[in-house]
Amino acid sequence: MAKFNHSVQYLTVFGLLLGLLEGAIYFGLTFILPSSFAWILAILADALLTGGFHLDAFADTADAVFSSRTPDKMRVIMKDSRLGTMGVLALITYYAVMLNSIAVLGKTLNHWQLAGLIVLLTTTAKAGLTILTWHMHYAGEQGGLAEMWQGVKTWQIVFGEIIYLILSVFLAGISGLISAVIVLVSAWPYRQRFVHLFGGLTGDTIGAFTCVAQLVFLLSEMILNYTGLVSHL
Repeated sequence: MAKFNHSVQYLTVFGLLLGLLEGAIYFGLTFILPSSFAWILAILADALLTGGFHLDAFADTADAVFSSRTPDKMRVIMKDSRLGTMGVLALITYYAVMLNSIAVLGKTLNHWQLAGLIVLLTTTAKAGLTILTWHMHYAGEQGGLAEMWQGVKTWQIVFGEIIYLILSVFLAGISGLISAVIVLVSAWPYRQRFVHLFGGLTGDTIGAFTCVAQLVFLLSEMILNYTGLVSHL
């Protein structure tokens, strides 16, 4: 765990490498399938390549937060391996946005640019995870896997996020930079919500933010491209 803690700054690089694979899947499929279907398969490939652990965390967190229970009951719900109604709705919403975004983005972006967005989506997930480790207080059970995120140095986080911002500009231009900044800013109210509820972050709430970060990034990209705001910047 100590070795992993010392390598947090490279999480965005790992996200980039994984994203390049998923972007290549999308771009390759566009030669034999319509762009929209290639996008869907590339997004679904992410769950297969990562094992979907972040999706499980996202669903568990949704079940707990929207249960209208006390914080202690929420913790119990998070540990329950069964998937509840709110968890199902959260996953449906996640994939509804992720899969249907091609309907908006495909009108203004070419295949290369869409492949770049897929790369950024995976990188965004890792950058979102990285920013949450800043002065993180772990509120889960002692010995939990997420304890490894404690004690991460500020320079490690700054290094990782600078890589993320540079990649965002390189792959998506000014809209990518704006969307990336919005993602990083959104980490603060997300973090504070769980500090208020549990006194800190748990493994599930950390993992869930990777999905939240992707949704925030993609929604921002859709708004900027659909409204044409990017062309005026």
